[in-house]
Amino acid sequence: MKKILLFVVLFLASAALSAQTSLKQFYDNADAFFEKNVQDNQVNYAAIKASPKTLQSLTDFIATANVSNYTAAEQKAYYINVYNLLVIKTVVEHYPLKQPTDVSGFFDRIKQTVGGKKYTLNNLEQKELLNKYKDARLHFVLVCAAVSCPPIANFAYRPNTLEEQLDERTKAAMNDATFIQYDDFNGKAEISEIFKWYVDDFKPNVKSFITKYRKTPLDAATKISYYPYNWTLNDINTTTVNNGTTITPPTADDNGFQPIIVAATMPKGKYELNTFHSIYTASYQSSNAKYSGYTGLFYFSYGVNGKLDLGWDFILKSSRFGDKLNRSPFLAMDFQRGVDSTSQADGQQVFRDYGLSHLGPRVRFSPFKKLPITIEQAIYFPISGLPAGNQVDPSLYWVTQLYYDHQFTGGKFSLFGALTFWQPIRTGEQFEFQVPYLKFFFSWFTTKRFTLYATTTSLTEWGGGAKFLLTPQFEIQAMYTYYVPIPGLSTIYVGEGASNVQTFNIGLRYRI
Repeated sequence: MKKILLFVVLFLASAALSAQTSLKQFYDNADAFFEKNVQDNQVNYAAIKASPKTLQSLTDFIATANVSNYTAAEQKAYYINVYNLLVIKTVVEHYPLKQPTDVSGFFDRIKQTVGGKKYTLNNLEQKELLNKYKDARLHFVLVCAAVSCPPIANFAYRPNTLEEQLDERTKAAMNDATFIQYDDFNGKAEISEIFKWYVDDFKPNVKSFITKYRKTPLDAATKISYYPYNWTLNDINTTTVNNGTTITPPTADDNGFQPIIVAATMPKGKYELNTFHSIYTASYQSSNAKYSGYTGLFYFSYGVNGKLDLGWDFILKSSRFGDKLNRSPFLAMDFQRGVDSTSQADGQQVFRDYGLSHLGPRVRFSPFKKLPITIEQAIYFPISGLPAGNQVDPSLYWVTQLYYDHQFTGGKFSLFGALTFWQPIRTGEQFEFQVPYLKFFFSWFTTKRFTLYATTTSLTEWGGGAKFLLTPQFEIQAMYTYYVPIPGLSTIYVGEGASNVQTFNIGLRYRI
């Protein structure tokens, strides 16, 4: 009898040891799998589909493992990994696809085997995790394969470090600027619909829960709203769909800063004020005098549906003609009309004029789903009475622009191109086609806030500049350009006899 009891004890101990060894091996294999196939919150589904052996081994273990003898911490960590692995398995079984919701019953009908039982993903999430543990942090470690899901970790969850991992991933989500879009300047926060779907899970309330884990707490008066859930697959091999254009923008950092992609249409419901101020100066051999002009462009835009922007623009101009004293080009910003009282050696006078010269509507749209191209059309009508009598520029302008933006792999560099038809139409004059100009910007995103760029226009204008985000919504930029005299081209773009042609520019952009 004693021998039988001893045998039973040894058998049970051996079985328990074997189970623990198998569980540890599962964690180790899962850890290696996530580390290999997850990068920057995205999953390499194509690589997993091409080499499915490791995932198959993990899901084979999941299908048969008996977890009844696992501790509560072991079960909690185990089922988190199981859920994330089975989501990936379901994607791979239907890959390639644009989003998990394209698969009928992805979460609520397709069943997977877990410990000999059949579960849908929703059943598994509710029964084995959310209802059992009542831990709101679980929402930020269970990843549903979509872009708007919390960031997926590139490691497995383990029972001995689970509390620290849950806190870490919750903090990562609460400080991710794409997940919690906090505009402290305007006292607004757009947050994930997860907080609306599971509002009762967040104690004592949603705002307090978010603030608990944030580096920058939400102000008590912050107004909360919910951005639409983006079900696009979190696939490392698929570029992010942005405003109807397929591009890969630089990833936002923990403080919410992300460079603005100027070629893209704006998200639905966004407003933008963009102003660009330029000083243009040139010397002309025929008169041995300098011309200096200021142009201020004021763009007001509204994002209609992510693929269409509507806008209204104003143009302010000021100019100085006939300056032979080579004075500062910035005097063009004195906004005066009439003759400059400063005398010149030959008695010639400097003439000045300024005014709100044009206003008009503008529309920008993204016609292609898979090409990063947008088209912009504007009509600018001349204004002659602000101030009274100004004749800065009486032309009507028909302006058509085609934008292209290419984001290079890694998100550190981009190439932006603009083909611009800026066609003047003058009453009483014969129509003359204006040669379009082609502008390129090559940008280096040195940080998420600071961008350096080089630019050229039609090979005649060359220069460089920098952009800086003061807040996630407010961008400033400065640029300098110099026109290189190229026979044939210079006459077209700057006029006959122009030399020492330069521009000094500053821009401000605010988006809410």
